[in-house]
Amino acid sequence: MRPLAATRPRAEEPVAAKQAGRIPLLEREAPLGYLLVLPAVLYLGIFIAYPFVMSVGLSFLDAQAGSARWNFIGWDNYSKVDAYQIVANNFRIATFESEQEARALADQRKQGIVTTEPSGQRFKAVVHVAGNDVPLIEMDSDSDASFNASSVLQDLDWTVRGRGKKWEVIANTGENPITLGEFTDRSKMKEELKHDLLVEADTKVIAKGTGVLQDSNFPLALKNTFKYTFFTEFFKMLIGVPCALLLNRKFGGRRLLRGLLVIPWVIPIAISAQAWLWILDSTYSVINWTLTHLHILSPGHVINFRGDADYAMGSVIAVNIWRGFPFTAIIILAGLTAIPDEILERARLDGANAFQRFFHIIAPMVRPILMVSLLFSVIFSFTDFNTIWIITKGGPYDQTQVLSTYAYQLGINAGYLGKGAAISLFMFPIMAVMVFAMLQFLRRENM
Repeated sequence: MRPLAATRPRAEEPVAAKQAGRIPLLEREAPLGYLLVLPAVLYLGIFIAYPFVMSVGLSFLDAQAGSARWNFIGWDNYSKVDAYQIVANNFRIATFESEQEARALADQRKQGIVTTEPSGQRFKAVVHVAGNDVPLIEMDSDSDASFNASSVLQDLDWTVRGRGKKWEVIANTGENPITLGEFTDRSKMKEELKHDLLVEADTKVIAKGTGVLQDSNFPLALKNTFKYTFFTEFFKMLIGVPCALLLNRKFGGRRLLRGLLVIPWVIPIAISAQAWLWILDSTYSVINWTLTHLHILSPGHVINFRGDADYAMGSVIAVNIWRGFPFTAIIILAGLTAIPDEILERARLDGANAFQRFFHIIAPMVRPILMVSLLFSVIFSFTDFNTIWIITKGGPYDQTQVLSTYAYQLGINAGYLGKGAAISLFMFPIMAVMVFAMLQFLRRENM
């Protein structure tokens, strides 16, 4: 007979060890996770990462639509200065002790005569008017000196203003400053300024070139982008916070109102913007019709919301606010629902009024989620293209031109793909700084 120990059955191996090599693929945690995130990774790669990398590459090429060959030009799309110009906006023609003499000079300016005389290797222009010889400018050529002095004399508006006990005669160039000189060496700027002006003038140096930073429309688009973002976010918060507080109260129809609130946010922008085109139309505007029937506007007088430079920016800001404030309200409402009712009730019993409860309890507790809402909303507004393009296309006179629409106009409509890419990439570092600042604030709040 065999020993009992010899017939003892072997201890069972762990089930996991037996089946380690036979777990179905979809039951393994790591591969399943990769499969689930694969669609999102593909979406981000195709629609976000690839266009971004492509834009970076195009910004360093002289890429133009229809061009057979694109060459590497380095940073020229961003900044390329060909020359510097000295321009003057206001000339101080002369200073007098009496107002009568100053006004006599200004009144008789069209009777003045311009003469030029050599001044070393340059030519000095002198205006003879009302018994006064007034030196104006000094330039390299006789014709340039005579032409610019004649412009000051004949084409500009002359005004007289008091300055202390003296009176000054000023020639105002308005929106068309006079070019006093052009030079390619920035180190000679101070020397050129000294030689070009014989009288004081409101002057500045302008860099002329083909880069984005030398484009006169770029500063306006950048300023409009910040203006558009600031006012939309300010009013989104101003409207969204009270709406969230109201919808957090218990009353009949609260669920219905919450559902109606999100309609502006969920409607596709292509549809809602088309509706706003009719609302803001100069002929069929319901706003003009209402204001006329309320006798605020006189019959026949209409406001051109989209075509008038005084109203265009305000109109697109209003559309963005209407579309975006529900998002802000919903995010804040989510934070309000997380505040226990007991805390607010105890504060009320302790004598805290509504304002005290809001500023000392509600605001500190929802501040982190408020900053998250602001962060996403700022990104949406700063990069907003659809709202402005559908309603105004950046007009009138570029008064609603922002970086996104200007990049589209220059890169797609005009065909300058490299410059359009360079403009769009200017938004990246600006957005990075704003996002970093907000994230740092959130980190300090959570510490």
